[in-house]
Amino acid sequence: MHSVHIDLIGGETMTEMNDSLALDAFLGGATLKAVRDEYGYRNVTTCMAAIERALKRALEGQDPERARRIEIARIDAMERAIYPSAVEGDLKCINQCVSLGERRLRLLDSPGSKGNGLTKSYESTVLQLRNKRAISAEDEAAIQSGRLIAEQIDYAIRNCTGQEVTKALYLMPHLMNILNTLGATPESRKKMAAMVDSGKEEIGAEDPLTAFTTKSFGRS
Repeated sequence: MHSVHIDLIGGETMTEMNDSLALDAFLGGATLKAVRDEYGYRNVTTCMAAIERALKRALEGQDPERARRIEIARIDAMERAIYPSAVEGDLKCINQCVSLGERRLRLLDSPGSKGNGLTKSYESTVLQLRNKRAISAEDEAAIQSGRLIAEQIDYAIRNCTGQEVTKALYLMPHLMNILNTLGATPESRKKMAAMVDSGKEEIGAEDPLTAFTTKSFGRS
């Protein structure tokens, strides 16, 4: 199909309209090959590129906060429709009301509260380690691994319930292992201090000059 750029109503071109239809078909479950054949793309690669273009346009200018408020309003409308039946004892409607209520609570979670979770404490710890020059560039992979775990736990606590939260908390030992490796727990700091003291004793025993100056002048 040749690219045609004739403006339609609302400023959408023929190409953009075709891409949008391809996106709708793909989201509806059609295979790439089926979309390619239906909308005249040369191959599946150009078809996928068209779908990605349409998806990008669809997401442009969207306000997450506005979308959140709209979704909450939709949930409220659905709950109002089934609430009378739930009050009358309809078990299906009761379960639906509970599910809608849980979904509403997740959406009502203030975006500002995200900064008060585990990730914030983790970043503060990393900053302190950097200020003390206790970590270097070689530690970045470990630091990023810990960051991903902390973010995953925070996400689960904010947006999930029950077993989903419990499963996320199973990641906590892995995070603690990373913090231990970075020297960011009381236990790891004690071990490091003990190693330093042990090293000083060994140096004193093996280095006669150091032992002599320490004994004579009170310093190494």
